[in-house]
Order: sequence, then C-alpha cells, then structure tokens
Amino acid sequence: MSDLQTLPNIGAVLAERLRQAGIESAEALLSLGDTEAFRRLRVTLPDDACLSTRFALAGAVRGMRWHALDATLRKNLTREFKK
Repeated sequence: MSDLQTLPNIGAVLAERLRQAGIESAEALLSLGDTEAFRRLRVTLPDDACLSTRFALAGAVRGMRWHALDATLRKNLTREFKK
C-alpha cells in the first residue's frame, strides 16, 4: 500500500492513476491541492478523470470521505467539472 492510500477515498486504482500523473505521495497531493491534481489527471488520463474522481480528490485533501463534502462544494465542483 502506498502512502497515497492512507488518505480517504484513495484506493489502489486512484493511487496508481495519481502516480501516472506524477503525484507520487500523499504529501505531494496535499501540497498540490485537489484542483491541480485533478487537472493533471485530466491531462494524463482524460478517460479516467470523472466527477467521482473529482469528489474523491476533494475529500482526500480535506481528510474526509467525499460523501461528507458540503453540498455547496459538491455543486461547485460539478460546475467546474462540466467546464
């Protein structure tokens, strides 16, 4: 298990995708933030950069399961995703 997987919402598959996008550690993800991490995933693996992944990253950097994200934040992330 990588240290990325110690963050909420980050399992083996998403951890591998993050590594493919050049994000090698939990520290790197937290330093970049969820917006930049998702941007990198969209560039590197556009078919894997879905809204669920966006929510997962937002929750991971906030230390919570994505289901617990505030409704307003989820709405804003959805709007951002559709751009």
